[in-house]
Amino acid sequence: MKNFESINKRAQKNTGRIQETQPDFMRAFKKIQQEGYKANALDEKTKEFIALTYAVADKCEGCIGNHVNKLVKLGATREEISDIVAVCIVMGGGPASVYGGYALEAYDEAAGEN
Repeated sequence: MKNFESINKRAQKNTGRIQETQPDFMRAFKKIQQEGYKANALDEKTKEFIALTYAVADKCEGCIGNHVNKLVKLGATREEISDIVAVCIVMGGGPASVYGGYALEAYDEAAGEN
């Protein structure tokens, strides 16, 4: 079983390493992230669902944990995460089923449903 809290902390620590060597770039990247996730025609939760879809498709465990944590805070349900996983499997086949399972595992961990 993965520990997404640990995966998230490691990813944040590694991002910090980049911040140390590329501070201007990382500040600019952070600004792009903030603007990209800001509610406009799509609300913040919908944008996080899209981000989770990409995280599963790109097989990024740190991204899965990060976006699931944000979705839990935004009130997403396990059923909603499961619907995202289903779409990922349709589009990505077997690999998406493995990483989609990680998304549900991350949800269970973040929501305290281990």
